[in-house]
Order: sequence, then structure tokens, then C-alpha cells
Amino acid sequence: MKCLVSLEKESQRLAFLLEDSLSREARHWKAPVFRVSSTQETDVSPSQYDETVLWLGRLNIQFHFNPETFAAAVSILNRLLAVVKAQSKYLRCIAITCLILAAKTNEEDEVLPRLREFAVHSGCKCSTAEILRMERIIVEKLHWELYTATPLDFLNIVRTTFYLSTYF
Repeated sequence: MKCLVSLEKESQRLAFLLEDSLSREARHWKAPVFRVSSTQETDVSPSQYDETVLWLGRLNIQFHFNPETFAAAVSILNRLLAVVKAQSKYLRCIAITCLILAAKTNEEDEVLPRLREFAVHSGCKCSTAEILRMERIIVEKLHWELYTATPLDFLNIVRTTFYLSTYF
């Protein structure tokens, strides 16, 4: 009987998490708009965006971060690009800063390298001062709300719900 009660509570908790994630996504999500044939060569193109996301994935592996950190970094990047017109020359600095912000919220402090190590080992070619300045810009533009539901969050909730309904 205790097992059924705890299973019901867990199902309610997962349903709440799913509803909360959906409402966060509805409040915060805007799709970034990329210029396919831009009038300025400074606009971020879809291929530059794809290349940057792949680069973030490699950095996520290099720094031994969790997949949730990568998903959060891409989410922050997407949300920023939806509200700010970014120039392609700043894209890597923006991306590494998104990864740093995501790592600060998802990783243990012991795992985080120093900011200087991030700058050097990432190959982003921006200084620690530029990263700090970009960090301030990003959090201000996103109104300090860095977390939004990621596809990985939804997968984890659905997987856990499926597991509970199958095995209990």
C-alpha cells in the first residue's frame, strides 16, 4: 500500500514538473531568426549557428560537463539570439559565455575550471574581461532567467513516467 501511495506522489510530482516546464517554455521561448541571404555579412547565418552549436558540444565533452549543461547552453544561446541581433564576429564569445553560465547552474563548483582556463582551452579568442562583459549582457538581456525547459528535461520526465508506469 505504501508503494502505491509513493508511486502516486511521484506521478503527481512528475506531472507538476512537466506542467512547470511547459509553462516556462511558453513564457520564454522565442525562435531565433537567421538571415539566409543577409544584406550585412555580420549577421549570424544558419551554418555559422550550426558550427557554433557543434563547437559547444565538443567543448562540453572536453570539459567533462553533463549533457544537461550542453542543452542549457544551447537554450541560453537560442533565447539570446531571439532577442538580440548578434554579429557573427562575437558568436564564439557569446557561445562560450552561454556554456559558462550553463555550467555555473548545472555543474558542481569543483568541476568548473577557472575563467582563464575556459578562455584558453576553448580557443574562443576572447579575453576573460570580454567573457565577463558578455556574461553581464546575456543575463541582463534574459532578465536573469537563465533556466528554461530543454528537450532533455522533457525526455527525462517522460522516461521516468514511463519507467514508473511500466515497472510499478
